[in-house]
Amino acid sequence: MKCFYCQHTHSKYKKQDISKEFLFRILKELKELKVKDVGLFWLGESLLVNELPEYISIAKKIGIEYVFITTNGILATPERINKIIDSGIDSIKFSINVGSREKYLKSSGVDAFDQLISNLKHTWKYRGSRKTLSIYASTVVDPTNAKEYDYIHSLIAPYVDHHYPIVPYGKLKIVTENGEYRIIDAPKEERRTLQEMLPCWPLFTEPHISSDGHMSVCFCDLDERLYVGDLNKMSLMQAWHSEKFAALRKQHLLKDVVGTVCESCIAYR
Repeated sequence: MKCFYCQHTHSKYKKQDISKEFLFRILKELKELKVKDVGLFWLGESLLVNELPEYISIAKKIGIEYVFITTNGILATPERINKIIDSGIDSIKFSINVGSREKYLKSSGVDAFDQLISNLKHTWKYRGSRKTLSIYASTVVDPTNAKEYDYIHSLIAPYVDHHYPIVPYGKLKIVTENGEYRIIDAPKEERRTLQEMLPCWPLFTEPHISSDGHMSVCFCDLDERLYVGDLNKMSLMQAWHSEKFAALRKQHLLKDVVGTVCESCIAYR
């Protein structure tokens, strides 16, 4: 896939699977730290990892209370997703970022919209009455055509526990009128600058770990300048409290990220 909005399309970083031994070590560290929720994904497609059902099962055996993934859904075929569900996963979110088959092809370069919807329906059917698994979906709302969200919602709502819109940052806002979502220009007094959006929550609440073992401060970018520690050489907590991470948090608390990697925030842009 060549989604225009994804870092994978534009970055040239090395793509690889995480080491099993490294992953198990991190999961054990997280359990010792009493972390309850772990997402086995980041910017990559989680279902590309053949060992994913095993990893989910191990995470649950280690004692992680809530294990979840996000997927674009293309590989969530009955053969694959059945194993994922049987492994004990707690939630699956389908990321559906367009509202029509035509736009899906245009935005991703792959004519797989029908396959995605079919996979989602099967996931719902196979989940059945299991109360321990939640199925979610999200859609980025197109500011030029908010009615697309209503269309995709009508298409998938019967097959998910919750479907929600992802709202653009900056000068736009989402409103609900008569049960319909609309994107409008936010009034001047409601518009948010990057500075007003600081401090950014991931820096204080959740680490993001790359497949090559680095801790990053950001959930939506894989710029190596966002790395704050090499977990191949230090513990998770050493990276979490590293001088580089602490210095960036301080800048966020001061609401001044000029001169830092966050100055050109990809999410805000």
